[in-house]
Parts: sequence; C-alpha cells; structure tokens
Amino acid sequence: MTRELKGYFLIILATTLLGSIGVLGKLIYQYEPDPIKIVTYRGVIASILLAGTLALFDLKKLRIKLRDIPFFAIYGFLSVTLTFILFFYAIKFTTVALATILIYTFPAWVLILSIFILNEKLNKNKITALLLTFLGCILVIQVYDASLLKFNLKGITYGLFCALGAASYTIFGKKATFKYDPQTVVTYAMLFGALFLLFFREPKSLLSANYPALAWVWIFTLAIVPTLFGYSLYTRGLKYLEASRTGIVATWEIVVASGLAFIIFGEKLTLPQILGAILILWGIFIISKQKLQEVKDEPV
Repeated sequence: MTRELKGYFLIILATTLLGSIGVLGKLIYQYEPDPIKIVTYRGVIASILLAGTLALFDLKKLRIKLRDIPFFAIYGFLSVTLTFILFFYAIKFTTVALATILIYTFPAWVLILSIFILNEKLNKNKITALLLTFLGCILVIQVYDASLLKFNLKGITYGLFCALGAASYTIFGKKATFKYDPQTVVTYAMLFGALFLLFFREPKSLLSANYPALAWVWIFTLAIVPTLFGYSLYTRGLKYLEASRTGIVATWEIVVASGLAFIIFGEKLTLPQILGAILILWGIFIISKQKLQEVKDEPV
C-alpha cells in the first residue's frame, strides 16, 4: 500500500467515525441539554485516555520540547476548544443546516492556508473537487430549503470562525506531524483543548452529574469512538496526505452523519441528499485519483 493510499484510507475511516458525533449527541441530549457540558466531557475523557495510554505503553511519545508547548496550547485552543464550542453557538443563533454548511467551508480555508503555511500547490483538480464536495454538502444538508435557514450575523460569524478552527486542526496538525508522531500531536491537542474547556464548565459540575448508566455509555462512546479514535486516525492520515487533500476528503463525514441519522432515527433521505452524497464521492474520487496516478507514473 502506497503512502497516499494509506492516507486516504485513514481519513475515510476517521471521518466515518467522526460522522457518528451528531447521532451520539442527539442520544445524550435526552439526559443533558447543555451542549458545552457535553463537549467538555468529550474532550476531558478523550484526553485522559489518550495521555494514559501513552503513559502506560509508549511514554516517549509524551515527550515534547518546552519551546513547542505554546504551539500545542494554541493548537488545542483553536482546533478543539473553539471548534467544539463555536459550533453550538452557531446553531443557537442560526440553524443546524446553516451552521453545518458554514463549518463545511473549512476545506476551502484549508486549501487557502495550506498554500501559504505549508507551501502546497493549487491545481485544477483540487478546485474542482472542492466545488463538487461543497455543492454535495449543500444538497446533503438541504440548505436549498429556505425553511431550514435563519440568517443572523452573529450566528454566521460563529460558524465561519468554527470553520477556521476546524481548518486549523488540519493545518497545524499537518505541520506538527513533520516533527512529532501523530499520536503525540492528537494527545496534546486534546489535552490543551480539554484544559481550556474546563474554563467554561467547572470540574465540580462535571463530577456532580447524576446520569443513568445509559447516558454514561453514550458519553463515553462519544469520547472514545469519534473523538479518541476518529481524531487519532485523522491525525495519522495527515502524515501521509497534503492538508488540502485531507480537508476535501473529510467531507465524507457529512455523508456518514446523514446515513446514520437515516438508519438510527429514521430521518428522511431525499433525492437531492442522495445526489449530494454522489457529488461528494465524485470530488473525493477526483482528488484521490490524481495523486495516485502521479505516484503510479513516477519513474522507478
């Protein structure tokens, strides 16, 4: 398996796991209506498990240089704390549909930032794939339905900043993997992200919660499946792919989220949504085929 193929496989697998966030969130909301508290549980549990696993089985991966601590602190704050929180504020002032499509402008931000920060090249295939996947996201989320939209400047601002936060995870994560193992990168991103989340919800309120056992099952599943495993696989995939390609392939998450909502909650899947999923797959195919063809054509 080539590096590129491995990278695409990891990102697809990661975003398949990340696609479960919405379904798990909906299950947890039955017991805890405060979204900030939920994302704080998510970050804290995932970071403790990530750091604990490395401490037990691969301690050397917990070692980072002192001069890199500010980098990881900023990385965790922007890509974990702000992204987790701003999404819910975007929903509060707009709608789920509009907030989600604003966040899914993040592949465009990744594409732009990767040119200046990572010196990646822009080409026709990347632009085509970006447009196809973005149009696919619009159809899947049903942004064309005016009844699902609620335009509010504050909500739009939160959504766009959330997209920048999501883009920063890919950009800074890619940059960090040049120097550190992906597991080190995701662990410190989550640790600092969780630390900053605790400023929004005190540890005392988290420890005093009295949920039924099933609620804790969903909370831990949210922390482990999409957060711990999803982010870990995504960060490892960054090691093998350009950040701009990763951002485009990551739109697969929205297809999975819609599919799970259909299977688990019986939410309706319309023809435009199915067409949107096909466009996303087409965009991913274009971006992956080009790079794999380049590798195939390289002289031995």
